[in-house]
Amino acid sequence: MSGKNEERWQRLAALGAKREIPTPDGEAKMSAVILQLADPLIRQHGKTPARAEAILALAVAGLNKSMFPPEEQTKIEKDLIEAFVPKGGLAEDIGVVLHIMDIIAERREELFPELRKIVVDYDVVIANSRLTLSTTSATLPNLDSATKRR
Repeated sequence: MSGKNEERWQRLAALGAKREIPTPDGEAKMSAVILQLADPLIRQHGKTPARAEAILALAVAGLNKSMFPPEEQTKIEKDLIEAFVPKGGLAEDIGVVLHIMDIIAERREELFPELRKIVVDYDVVIANSRLTLSTTSATLPNLDSATKRR
């Protein structure tokens, strides 16, 4: 098993997953969900592959953060800011990160209110002006209170 696959399985196991389960028929694929949530941002700001990838990374982070109860989101948000904004980064950069994640969370509530999954791993490939997103997702337990935003 490659290092990346092993890391992915460790993250899945930490969430209690025993094996990978394909998306059931009729259920939205998480890659399609993320692309739909991020579409307006990618159209407006994703003019380069690097920008499109950054938007998708923030979309995954925003979706995942929105799945947790509001009292846990503040800590998650702090961790995400540390991951996306270099130490000593500009306040404007932090604002942009938060704004994009909030847009994604609002779009998730509007478009996929019953969604009860997080993205555990993803891979973006941009080649010949075509963007491909592959995801691995997991259902979180006890999400009833997690779907309400602040």
